[in-house]
Amino acid sequence: MNGSVIDTNVIVRMLNSDKTAVEILDKFDIKFMTLGGGLLLDKQITKETPRTESKGRTLKSERFDYDGFYKNLINRFFWNFLEMALPDLYADADTSREHELLDKEFTDVLNTGDPGIHTSPRFADYVIKVPMKKGGEEYLILHAEIQGKGGIVNLSVRMYHYKCLIFAHYMKEPVALAIITNKRPPSETLSYSYSHYGTKTVYEYNNLVVMDLDDDDLLSSDNPISLVFYAAKSALKAKQELQKYNYLYTLVGLLAERGWSMLDKRDLLLFIERIINLKDKALKKQYLEYRQQLDKEGKIVYKHWIQEVEEEIVEQRGIEKGIEKGIEKGIEKMARNLLAKGISPEIIAESADLPIERVRTFGTLVN
Repeated sequence: MNGSVIDTNVIVRMLNSDKTAVEILDKFDIKFMTLGGGLLLDKQITKETPRTESKGRTLKSERFDYDGFYKNLINRFFWNFLEMALPDLYADADTSREHELLDKEFTDVLNTGDPGIHTSPRFADYVIKVPMKKGGEEYLILHAEIQGKGGIVNLSVRMYHYKCLIFAHYMKEPVALAIITNKRPPSETLSYSYSHYGTKTVYEYNNLVVMDLDDDDLLSSDNPISLVFYAAKSALKAKQELQKYNYLYTLVGLLAERGWSMLDKRDLLLFIERIINLKDKALKKQYLEYRQQLDKEGKIVYKHWIQEVEEEIVEQRGIEKGIEKGIEKGIEKMARNLLAKGISPEIIAESADLPIERVRTFGTLVN
């Protein structure tokens, strides 16, 4: 059945680029109706960056979108993240209700077609509507920025810029949080201030600096996000492949012993492996043997997403073939019954869209 539309319900999220997924789909002539199973990366996990060939031609290469990876992971474990990053807000939030991402709505507001209105090419990383418990505010707006090593505009300026945009749209002051996942310039401040001819503004916001988090607190915590940030710290500290291997071995061992669901473990494992980014082939082989052993022991569940796609496709193909075979048998049974009642083979062949020769063989069997 060519051009099938299959609801794979598969987690498509990682390892280098979407190009491989396209090749897999082309191979099986499949179109995805939905992607997801609840988790990590949405659609695009890489960003194109220019690179120059030896002859001077500019080509496009791909780099992993780590900020996007963090964003999807935080959305996946939002209440765990809020409990760790902003415990006071978590205590007042109504965790029985779902948080709501406002990124798309906020992007639409900024992305107008009028160049006189739309002056900023950037959008806030994360704008979330957080439900609150009764007796206080019905909800508040959380603005979170995930900041790695890059960034042209000073972080504090960006935080203030988005704060103004959010207030202008929602008429509500946001709770703001900057998540700093890599080293920043020493001159960069963690708050915004402005003073000009008697006009003064000071904007202070929450800062979560990954490298400043305490290792013992992270390792002793039962919060999945704590292991995420410990992995992020480990990745920053590991300068050599052997260090990466040791961190990865330790992290996956810790993950295996946690009492979290297998689905949670699987998604966290994907993050850990990607953020550590072990490249040495010999060490990677040793690690894979260790991971396979944990998988056999039922402590973690790991399947490369391509394998999941292929298995899902094979399963769906089997279902489709079974349905087709069942329909075909039903048509044959109907044709035999009609022949037994004296209906001519020509009429049956035309009605059932079957070759006349095939219908006549049914008559032979009936007789």
